[in-house]
Amino acid sequence: MSTYEWSAHDIARALHQHPPTPEQVEVIEAPLEPVLVVAGAGSGKTETMASRVVWLIANALVLPEEVLGLTFTRKAAGELSERVRLRLAQLDRVQNRESDAAMLERPTIATYNAYAGSLVADHALRLGLEPGARLLSEATQWQYAAKVVEGWSGDFRTDPAFSTVVDAVLSLSGALSEHLLQTAEARDRIGELVERMQAIPMPAGIKGRTGPYAEVRDLCASLEDRRAVLELVAEYQEVKRKNDALDFGDQIAVAARLAQEVPAVGAAERERHRVVLLDEYQDTSYAQTELLAALYGEGHPVTAVGDPHQSIYGWRGASAAGLGRFPTRFAGPDGRRAAQRALSTSWRNDQMILAVANTTAAPLRAESLVDVPALDARPGAGVGAVRAVYPATVEEEMAAVADFVVERRADAAARGESVTAAVLCRARSQFIPVEAALRARGLPVEVVGLGGLLSTPEVVDVVALLEAAHDPSRGDSLVRILTGPRIGLGVADLHALASRAADLARDDDPRSATVASTADAGADTVDTEAAESAVVEGDVADHRSIVDALDDLPAPGRPMRDGRELTPQAHRRLSALASTLRALRSSTYLSLPELVVEAERALGLDIEVDVAAALTAASDRRIGSGDRGRAHLDAFRDVAGTFSQQSEEPTLGAFLAWLGAASSKERGLDLPLRAPDPAAVQVITVHAAKGLEWDVVAVPGLVDGKFPTTRTTTSKGPTDSAWLKGLGTLPYPLRGDEADLPQLDLDGLSDDKQLKDALTGLTHAAGEHQVAEERRLAYVAFTRARADLLLSGSWWRDGAKPTPPSLFLVELVEAGLVDASGWTETPEGDNPRELDAEPPVWPSDEQDVSASVRTLRTGASLVVERRAAGNRDGGDDDRTLTDGAGTDLRVLADLLLAERDARYRTPRVTMPAHLSASAMVRLAADRDAFTTQLRRPVPQQPTRHARRGTAFHLWAEQYFTSATLLDPFDESDGDAEDTAVDIESLRETFLRSEWARRTPVAIEVDIETPIGGVMSRSRIDAVFPDPDRAHDLPGAVVVVDWKTGRPPSDAAARNAREVQLAVYRLAWSRWKGVPLDAVDAAFFYVGSGETVRPERLLDAAELEALVTGTG
Repeated sequence: MSTYEWSAHDIARALHQHPPTPEQVEVIEAPLEPVLVVAGAGSGKTETMASRVVWLIANALVLPEEVLGLTFTRKAAGELSERVRLRLAQLDRVQNRESDAAMLERPTIATYNAYAGSLVADHALRLGLEPGARLLSEATQWQYAAKVVEGWSGDFRTDPAFSTVVDAVLSLSGALSEHLLQTAEARDRIGELVERMQAIPMPAGIKGRTGPYAEVRDLCASLEDRRAVLELVAEYQEVKRKNDALDFGDQIAVAARLAQEVPAVGAAERERHRVVLLDEYQDTSYAQTELLAALYGEGHPVTAVGDPHQSIYGWRGASAAGLGRFPTRFAGPDGRRAAQRALSTSWRNDQMILAVANTTAAPLRAESLVDVPALDARPGAGVGAVRAVYPATVEEEMAAVADFVVERRADAAARGESVTAAVLCRARSQFIPVEAALRARGLPVEVVGLGGLLSTPEVVDVVALLEAAHDPSRGDSLVRILTGPRIGLGVADLHALASRAADLARDDDPRSATVASTADAGADTVDTEAAESAVVEGDVADHRSIVDALDDLPAPGRPMRDGRELTPQAHRRLSALASTLRALRSSTYLSLPELVVEAERALGLDIEVDVAAALTAASDRRIGSGDRGRAHLDAFRDVAGTFSQQSEEPTLGAFLAWLGAASSKERGLDLPLRAPDPAAVQVITVHAAKGLEWDVVAVPGLVDGKFPTTRTTTSKGPTDSAWLKGLGTLPYPLRGDEADLPQLDLDGLSDDKQLKDALTGLTHAAGEHQVAEERRLAYVAFTRARADLLLSGSWWRDGAKPTPPSLFLVELVEAGLVDASGWTETPEGDNPRELDAEPPVWPSDEQDVSASVRTLRTGASLVVERRAAGNRDGGDDDRTLTDGAGTDLRVLADLLLAERDARYRTPRVTMPAHLSASAMVRLAADRDAFTTQLRRPVPQQPTRHARRGTAFHLWAEQYFTSATLLDPFDESDGDAEDTAVDIESLRETFLRSEWARRTPVAIEVDIETPIGGVMSRSRIDAVFPDPDRAHDLPGAVVVVDWKTGRPPSDAAARNAREVQLAVYRLAWSRWKGVPLDAVDAAFFYVGSGETVRPERLLDAAELEALVTGTG
C-alpha cells in the first residue's frame, strides 16, 4: 500500500486521464531525490512531468510555489505550465476545494534563459554589475561586432573576409560565455598551446627540411589569428558594457558566476524551490550545467528529463555527454549516484518507423554513458510504412519525394481524412529544388526559416537592386538585374558596359590621361610604353565597377576606347535602370519596409505577382507562382520591419550587411517564425523540426558527404578538422567539456613528425565524433513521422562522380528494414545530368525568353490590337488565342488592360496572405487608410500606451501560467517610472475583477483561420469556461480580450473594435469544433474596470464580406 493519499493512478482516474504506464508511475511517484529520466522521442515526457508536479502537490510534499520547471522554449514552457495549471484546477474541483486562492500560488515554469535573466536582475549588484542591462537582439549584436571590426587596424596571417571576421568575433564571444572563460585567459591559453607545439623539435638528420610540417605551421598560424580575434572580442565586450547590454550567453555566464561565487544566491534559490524539473537536459550547455549544479547539486530534489539520442545542438555548446554525467554531477550528499528512470514507449510512431529509429540509434546506445532503452510501440500502434528510393539523378529524387506526398494525401482523402506532411532537409540549400518539385505537383508549400526566404527569386532580385543602389562596388548584384528578363542585356552589351567601367577607372588615373587623350583624338601613333603602363595601372587600380558605369553612360552611339559600343536598345534600358537606382538612392530617408516596397515597384514585381496570381485563378490551379511571390515579398517586408525595430541603426547598409551574414550561414540569423499552415507541406531543416511531428515525412539527400556531412566511404574513413581550423572556433583544450571531445595529447611527443601524426589522429577521431552527431540528427528526423516515412538520395548530383548512399540508409538496407531492390544500380561513366542537359544559350533570344515574359509580351500586343479594334465594328472574334503553356491570351489581355486603367485610379492593393485580428479592426474602421498603409507602410513609434499594454499583457499571462520571474514593468527607457505607476494601478484593478478569480481554459492562444481568402491570425488573451450556458451548450466559453484603456465613446470606434472579438470568436469555434453560438466574447477594460459584452458580433459571412470589400 502506498503511504501517500494520492497515487498516480488515483489522480489519473479523478481527472479522467489515461492510466499511466508502469514506467510513468516510477517517474511520477519518485522520491524527493535527484533522478535522471531518459525519455525517448514521443514518449510523453511533458505529460509525465506535469503529472509528477500534480502528484507532489496533491500529496502535500511541496507547495505549488516551491516547484521550479525549466525548459528551452517559451512554447514548451507554456505547454507544461498550462497542463499543470489545468490539472491542479481540476483536482481542486474534485476535492471540492476553492481554487481561486490557489491560483495565486503556482509553480514557476520558465525557460533556462529567463531563469538566468531573473538571477542576474536580482543579484548582479553582488558582482558589481548593472542589473538592468538590456538584452541585445542578434541584429544589434552583429552591428556592434561589425563596428568593432571596421575600426580595427591589426592584421591576420590569412586574409579573411570582413563578414568572416565579424562572425568569428560573435562565435568566439559566445564560446567564451558558454565555457565560462575570460578573454585574457583564453588568449594566454592559446598562446601556451602554440608555444608547446613550436617547442617540439624537428627530427635530427633529415635533409631538405627548413621548418616544421605544413600541418603544424598552419595550425600555429590559425591559432595566432584566433588570438588576434580575441582582441576584437575584448573590444566587443567593452562596447556591450558601455551600452549596459548583454546577450543570452552573457546572462548565463553571469548567472553561473553568481551561483559559484556567491553562496547566498544558491541558498536562497534552494529555499525557494524545493523541487526542480529540468526539461530537454541533453541540450544544456556547459555553462548552464555549471549554473544548475552550483545551485541545486549535492542531493537537492532535481528531476532531469532528456534523451541523449536527441542532442543535436553541439554546434552551440550542448553535449550528449552532459546528460550522461548528470548522475555524478547531481549525486546525493553521500556521493551516491542519482537514480535513473526511463520512458521507452513511443506514443507517436508506428512500428516500422520505430524499427528504423532504433536501428539508427543502436551505435549511440552502445556508446552512451547511461542506459538508453530502445523505443517500444504504443498499444494498438499501426504497422506504419517506410520506403527508400535511390534514383539516378537528384531531379528524379525530388520528383519521387513529391509523388510520395501526393500519394499519401490522396490515400488519406480517399478515407475521408487529412494528413500533415513535411520534407526535412539537412541543409537549406535543398529548399529550392524540394519546393519546386512539390509545387510542380500542385501541392501547397510553406518554407520555414529566413534562409529559405532569402533564396527565393523575388527576394533575391529585390536585395540585388538595393545592393546596387547602396554600394557602387556591387557589380555582382547589378549583373543579376542586367541579365534577368526585365533588362535582358546580351553578352556584347555587358562587355561594353565593363569597358565603360574600365574607361572611367583609367580617367581617374592621371598617368593614363595622356594616352587616353591621344587615343580619343584618333592619333595614328601612340607611345607604346605609355600605353602599356596605362593599361597595367588601370588593371591594378580598377576601382570603378559597372555600377559606376551605369551611372555615367556614354552618349548614344559613342564607342568605348576598346571599340565596344552599347546597342541602342541596351542604352535605353540601361538609362532607365540608372534613373531607377538614382531614385532609390534619393529615397534612403524612407524606412526599410518602405524602401523594400519601392524596390519591388522599381522592378515591377508588384505587377508581375498580381498578374501571375490572376492568371493562376483564371486557369483554376490551386497554387500559383503569383500567390507564392506575393507571400515571399510580404515576408521579406516583415523581415525589414523586424530589423528596423530591433536594430539601433536601421540603415540600409546595416540591413544589407545583416542579410549577407544571414544568407552565408547555414542556420541563418534566427527570427521569430509564424505559426505553420497545417494544410501546407512544410519544408524545414531537421534542426528546426525537433519537437515537431507530422503524419507523413520525407527525408531527402541521404547521400554520403551530405547526410552525414562527413564522408564515410573514403579510404581514410570519416575525418573532420575539429578545432584545427576556423577563425571563430574555440580550441577543444579550452572548453569546459574537453573530456567529452576528441583529444590531442601533446605529452611525450619527441618530434614534430609525431605531432603531425597526432594531428592526423585527431581528425580521424573528430570524424567519428561528427558521424555520431549526424546520427543523432538522423534519429531526430526519422522519429518526426507518425505513420509514413520516405528516405531518399540519388547517385548523381552536381559532381563528376556518383555519390554513394548514406551510411544511415545502408544500415537500414542491411537490417532488412527498407527494400533496395528497386534502386538504380551503381552507375558508371559520366554524369547524365551534364550529358542530357542542353547546352545553355545566353543570353536567350526572343524564342528562348522565359514563358512568363513571352506570355506578357504576347498579351501586350493583344492590348494594342484590342485598343485598335475598339474603333471598329465587328462581332466577337472566335479565334483560339493561347500560348504554348495553354494560357488564354484573351484573359491576359483583359488583365493588362485593367492594369493600365488601374494606374490612373487609386492604386489597387492586394490583401496580404495573412491578416491579424487587429489589422481587421483597422480595416473595418477605415478601409482607405488601411490600404494606404499596405501600399506605403509607415512604422509607428512605440507609445507610452503601447508599452503599458505590452507590459500588462505579459503580467496577465504570467499571472495565469507561472510565478513572475522578471518584473515586466522594469522599463529602461525614460517612461519607466510612469509606466510602472500605471501598471500597478492596472494590476490592482484586475485583481479586483471577476476574471482574476476565474480559471481560464487557455491563455495567449495563437490560432489561424481562413476568412475571405486570407489567413487571419489571432492571439487570444484568455478563454474562460461559461458555466451559465454550459448545460445548454456543451463547450460554452467566453473569449476575453484585455484592454488597458477605457471603452471608446464613439459608436463607430466601438463597432470597429468589436471586429476583433468577432474574429477571435470565429477562430475559437473552428479550432475547437464547437458551434459559434457556444462562444461568447467580451472586452475587459482594465483602465476602468469594466467588462463590455457586445450585443451582436459579425458572423463568418459578414467577416468575409469585410475582407473582400463586398459587404
